[in-house]
Parts: sequence; structure tokens; C-alpha cells
Amino acid sequence: MLGTDTTTYAMGSTSGEAVRLDVQDALYVGCTEYLLRAAGLREGMRVLDVGCGTGGVSLAAARIVGPDGHVVGVDMNPEVLEVARGNAAAADIRNVSFERHVLPDVQLPEPVDALVGRLILMHLADPAAVVKELTGLVRPGGLVTFQEINISRARAIPEVPLVTRCREWICAGQREAGSDPDMGERLAQVLRSAGLADPAVAVAVPTGDADSAAMTLVAETVRSLLPLIERRGAADGEDVDVETLRGRLSDACAEVRATLYLSELVAAWARLKREEGADL
Repeated sequence: MLGTDTTTYAMGSTSGEAVRLDVQDALYVGCTEYLLRAAGLREGMRVLDVGCGTGGVSLAAARIVGPDGHVVGVDMNPEVLEVARGNAAAADIRNVSFERHVLPDVQLPEPVDALVGRLILMHLADPAAVVKELTGLVRPGGLVTFQEINISRARAIPEVPLVTRCREWICAGQREAGSDPDMGERLAQVLRSAGLADPAVAVAVPTGDADSAAMTLVAETVRSLLPLIERRGAADGEDVDVETLRGRLSDACAEVRATLYLSELVAAWARLKREEGADL
């Protein structure tokens, strides 16, 4: 989560939102690690994770870079940073630290080897400008990679109408906040606009069945966005009935033995130009 005047973070900063972020991290951690490795994160790297939230991406990166590397996660919300520190301690991951910064004003003692972020750019009014400024913290030849979602791709197979409605409600809430629910499909162009040449792209999709935490994530995302969903006119509280939503989703998916495909997670990455005469 970010804290600049250009931020449109829609989900709030409550303790309930921190719990939702932890559920999201658990569901997406495998996809996140896969995409970080595909982008080129390696052992020994020094990494900056922007908008780290409860620390899921920071911890994934820390596992990849190992004890000879280090990850700094930054966020503007001190409450979620405390959750992130607790998550790191619980996992006994020591090559990570968390600091409060308001993007894009991040100060580091030395350049990092890699800049990463997940589900951050969708909340920015000018994501390319923020990425361009943050690349100043990366050494020449260093890696820049971001991960964003395509919410409109979330679905149940076979189709479950309640899942479809939840997807539409979530998209409506994000749009009401000024966020792009399908930032993933724009991600490569954002990196190009930030001055990064020829970004590569990959996609990963977590899934779940009727008894999985995927149902919880969908229901709690609707809960967090409900005021915006209502303001948009997409639904009202009676339509949503958020207190029973998780159970109804599970029952509806169980009835047809559906698989829930969550929002696509898209990664794009590129490297900064090396300085003239630098060793390859």
C-alpha cells in the first residue's frame, strides 16, 4: 500500500484488510516466487520491494536471494509493517527488513540490484512516472519487475453466476476508486513508458476449489470494497449480503464441482542499461 497524493488504494488500512492481505499472499505466493525467478531474481541480490504490505513479496524475494542477499520492504502504513515484521519472525527469515516510506520518496544508502512490486501500480494515477523515479534506486544493469492482476479474467469453471457477480462487483469497486482492475495487461507498456526497453512478460494463475481459501479471498475483497461498490451503483448491501457471501460462494461452487481461477497475476520485467565500459 502506498501513500502519495497520486494513490487510489481502495481497500483501506484496517486490521481486517491486513488479514485479507495475508490470505492473498498465501494464495499467490507460489505464483509470485515463480514469476520473480522467471524475471531473474537470484541468490545474493539486494532487493527493494515497494508497497510491501504484510510482507508476502518481500519474504518470497528473501527466500530466493538467500542469506547472502537482502530485501528491504517499504510501505507507508506502519500497522501493516508491524504485521510484516511478525510474518518474517514467524518464518524465521532474517535477511529482510521493513521501513516506512511514502512512494516515490524512498531513500536508500546504496543502489539495489532489483526493484520489485506486486499489486501496486494499479493504485497509482501515473504508474510510469513512479516507476521511472524508483529506477533511480537501481544500479546500472539491475532488474526492474512488477506484478499486477487482471481481475476480469477471474472465473469459475463450470461457470458459477455468484462468482461472476463478485468479479463484476470487485471490478466496479476498483474503478470507482480510480484503480485499473486489469493493470496486468498494461504492465509491459507501463515499463516501456518508464524508459525500460523490451520488457518480457509471463502469467501465473492460482486456483482453488469450494473448500479453499480462494473463496475467502473473493468474499473479503468484496467486503473491503463494498462502500465503493455501493457508491458505484453496482450493488447494495442487501444484494451482496457480505456476512454470508463466503458460504454461498463455497456452496455454489461445490454444487457444480467448479474450479475457481483467481485473477491472473502478470509479471513484466526489464533491465536497466549498463554504464558504458561496464563488465557484462
